[in-house]
Amino acid sequence: MSNYARRGIRGNGFNVSRITAAVSLGFVLLSTPVLAETEIEALKRELAEQKELIKKILAAQESQKAVNAKVEAQAAATQAHSAATAPGAPTFTFYGVLDGGVERISNVSKSSGGSEDLTRVPNITGTLPSRLGVNVAKEVSPGYKAIATVEAGFNLDDGSSGQGGRIFGRQLFAGMETPIGSFTLGRQNSMIVYGMSSDLLGPNIYSLGSVDAYLPNARFDNSLAWRGKFDKFSFGALYSLGRDTKGGTPASGTCGGEEVGDPGRCKGWSAMVRYDDKAFGLSAAVDEQRGGTGAKAYFFNGAAPLDFSRSSDYDRRIAAGGYVNLGKAKFGLGWLGRKVDALAGTVESDTYYINAAYQLNEKIAFDGGVYRITNDDQDRNATLVVVRGFYHWDQNLSNYLQIGHISNSGDARYALSVGAGVSPPAGESQTGVMAGVRYRF
Repeated sequence: MSNYARRGIRGNGFNVSRITAAVSLGFVLLSTPVLAETEIEALKRELAEQKELIKKILAAQESQKAVNAKVEAQAAATQAHSAATAPGAPTFTFYGVLDGGVERISNVSKSSGGSEDLTRVPNITGTLPSRLGVNVAKEVSPGYKAIATVEAGFNLDDGSSGQGGRIFGRQLFAGMETPIGSFTLGRQNSMIVYGMSSDLLGPNIYSLGSVDAYLPNARFDNSLAWRGKFDKFSFGALYSLGRDTKGGTPASGTCGGEEVGDPGRCKGWSAMVRYDDKAFGLSAAVDEQRGGTGAKAYFFNGAAPLDFSRSSDYDRRIAAGGYVNLGKAKFGLGWLGRKVDALAGTVESDTYYINAAYQLNEKIAFDGGVYRITNDDQDRNATLVVVRGFYHWDQNLSNYLQIGHISNSGDARYALSVGAGVSPPAGESQTGVMAGVRYRF
């Protein structure tokens, strides 16, 4: 081989090496993007798988939370049901009223003849009768409570017991409170007490009780009662097997009843219905007593009481009325009809009244009323006018001043105030003034 040829080969060899290197480098460069793309896709797939895994974990956590919440709710409901159905401790509510003052009454009859003024501390009432009571309640099942009331009336002037000397003469009963009302047994108020919402003065010393002393004493011994309230409507009914064993109504005797051979003797019943709204209210009630041994029917007007000894004799009162609220003022209008049917004859009377109350401010309030009773059968009529003023130190303590005046017809002797020995001479008027204090707790 010539030198030229050998040089050419060497030159070619150099060129081949360079070409080989270039080709190799090209292959590397061409393969690098392919490799990078493959790794990115793998990372994307891995991220997608991790996302799905995280979603599953979060979903599992939410599912577990829902399960836990459901378990906790069931446990709370079970606990609440157990607490509701478990017998609880009874609750006791003590309450009372102390009400009294000094009164001066004009024209009080004297046994020796004539009349004169009388200054005294009345024993029975001022604006409310004095009393002390306890209410007891115990839930025995959801919506059902065992209930009881013990209430003693007493005379504030000397501390003696009222209502014919009974220890618990005002109320003494026990029973059950249910979703359809309360069912009770014992000595209880007549339903006429709850069915006279139109009489704003209630058992005040000068009030409707001045012309019908039964109303502040309207209670029944040996009685079964039901009372229920359904939204704005209230209902009540009572039946007594022996209405008055000790004598609770002045001058009306006793009537224990529950005697063999005469199932109607000394029975009694009453019922009421009322509707109460913020703007107005309506009410009606009936109260009937049957006669029996020792019973009398008295009209508190100076006439002799009627013999009331037969079980067929009855003394029935029907009341109806309503009230309306107008801002700070309240007005009441009502009627009370009474009919006594006895062996000695039939006597009827009607009483009409209108009264009003006004709250001047949180401390000062006024109320009053006009009452007119007509009794044509005994020819004894009267008109009563009452005005009261209150100063309320707080919601429990009040001072009051009241003035009352009663005008009697020719033969009538209706007394303005309460208690024995305070009637005027026949046909004459009376005026009374009383200043007192009332404390409620």
